[in-house]
Amino acid sequence: MQHPEAWAVGQVPWQFFCTLTWANQGSFKRPPSPRRQVCAFFAFAREAARVSGVHFKRLMWCLRAETGEITGREHYHCLLSVVGSKWVGITTCFFLMNHWEKELRCGHARVRVFQPALGGAAYTCKDLAESLAGKDRYEFEKFFGTRTALTLSESVYRFINRRQAIHV
Repeated sequence: MQHPEAWAVGQVPWQFFCTLTWANQGSFKRPPSPRRQVCAFFAFAREAARVSGVHFKRLMWCLRAETGEITGREHYHCLLSVVGSKWVGITTCFFLMNHWEKELRCGHARVRVFQPALGGAAYTCKDLAESLAGKDRYEFEKFFGTRTALTLSESVYRFINRRQAIHV
């Protein structure tokens, strides 16, 4: 049986996959407090909504915090989408990475265009995830692991409810 969150995430036509890390803070080499981390993510998400040309409440996002397996460094993985927006492109990826790294001064960012040919559901199924290359496959398989604690935006639930109402 599939996790309900994994099913919900699989229903959304995601546009970007982001990995957002935290810079070493002085000689302590500790990430910022959890509150600072959440505030930084919301600043990042609000900028993504602004760039997409929609109100923040229309931005769909899925967020998962993770501790790195080798370095123990905390970081976020997130999926972003705005249905109907034409903001998807490599330029937006670089803009969002720059915003995280230079404007928010949080750490290192990787933003990639989500592969729409595979769809969100493909990333939740192990057999379809096998078609992903190297690092992408590794990260997406972890995205739905047993230790996963996903946070979904309210707009994800609104999107799913609208889809279910249409199909009933």
